[in-house]
Amino acid sequence: MSTPYQIPALFLTALCHAVVAYHISEHKYSEKKFKIYGCIYIASFVSLMGYGFAAGGMAALFSYLAIVICTFLFFCIISQDCFSKKCFLFITYFCLFSVLDNMLKLMVKLFLPQISEMAGYYVAIVLRTMLLMLVLALYKKYVIAIFRSLMDRSKRWWNLALIALLFYLLQAAVSVLNAGNVMAEVYLLLTFVAISFIMCAVYGVVFSNISYMIKDADAALVRQNAEYLSNRLSALQNADEANRRLRHDMRHHIEAIAEYAKAGDTSAILAYIGEYSTEISESAIKRYSENRTVNSILSAYAGKAGEGGIDFLIRCNVPKELKVREIDLIALLGNLLENALHGCLESGKEKPCMEIHIRLQNNRLIILCNNTCSDKLKLSGSLPTGKSIGISSIHAVCQKHDGNLDYKIEKDVCSACAVLNL
Repeated sequence: MSTPYQIPALFLTALCHAVVAYHISEHKYSEKKFKIYGCIYIASFVSLMGYGFAAGGMAALFSYLAIVICTFLFFCIISQDCFSKKCFLFITYFCLFSVLDNMLKLMVKLFLPQISEMAGYYVAIVLRTMLLMLVLALYKKYVIAIFRSLMDRSKRWWNLALIALLFYLLQAAVSVLNAGNVMAEVYLLLTFVAISFIMCAVYGVVFSNISYMIKDADAALVRQNAEYLSNRLSALQNADEANRRLRHDMRHHIEAIAEYAKAGDTSAILAYIGEYSTEISESAIKRYSENRTVNSILSAYAGKAGEGGIDFLIRCNVPKELKVREIDLIALLGNLLENALHGCLESGKEKPCMEIHIRLQNNRLIILCNNTCSDKLKLSGSLPTGKSIGISSIHAVCQKHDGNLDYKIEKDVCSACAVLNL
């Protein structure tokens, strides 16, 4: 089969790679910019593979290796996932792609021997593309939410990537046997089927491992929430103690005011009442939000900001109930404020400040957090360079709710805007 007849199939394969890469990873660029990179990748793929098919021999092998590298670089460029996660997703996809490709081509040869070589080639390509799109749809429905819940810097991604690599090397070895006609086609097909079943079984264990990773992350957030509630309870206890002391001293206050009244010293009465009102205001319990979780987190960080000499401005307008899991709300708001607090403390500025605005608008929860930051803080795209686990957690919650997270730095002030669609 001549190379010109293979060009449409190469284009379909490259397009399939681009679509899968776009949907299985966290987007680093806008859709428009992705299309530009996608077109460059597709053109490179078709050119390299076309040359490999035309030249044959060792040139075909080098073209295949160049395509693998090119595809991996494309995955890395368009995704903002951590490197270990990129490796896991890429190797898993490429392993699945190779297994399906080999299985379908063998099945066409065995069960459709009467059709021409070109027709068999295109039948296998089209079926492979359809199956990959089906797997992608299942991934988006059942798996992607799990992956988004994981911390980007989790070391376990490397373990998962290693498992995927072992399966890829196994199927690659079988592919070499297939190319060298060492085994009968029936045995090769059975071998690929066996690899597929074993791969599914192992990935079942992998996903079980991932579920434990999520439970660990949720447990950490539960502990974080317990800390917020503990701080809030401590504040309530202190306020209650102050109120009891004021009530106990009330008789003395009344006697003092009565003495000023007998003496006709109105100005002294007003000054005494003013001082007493100030003391009551300072001991009063501040309530920032009707939502219990939001109020607990804001109260905890208002206390921490006060202890650190940081001005803290809060503007919050959210209802008592929000359509967000408490754990997700803790991960989002708690990490935003924790990062803002550390930013203020590390800034070295004389008057650091934090400012938080929270509102619900058109079924969208909008959280804007501004804080004084260090001159060393830099951005990569819309996120800080070398993003921390906290920022990864915030981003995961935003992605889970089809929202977005954007950071900006202007005049020593870092602004983080998180939006959730509820």
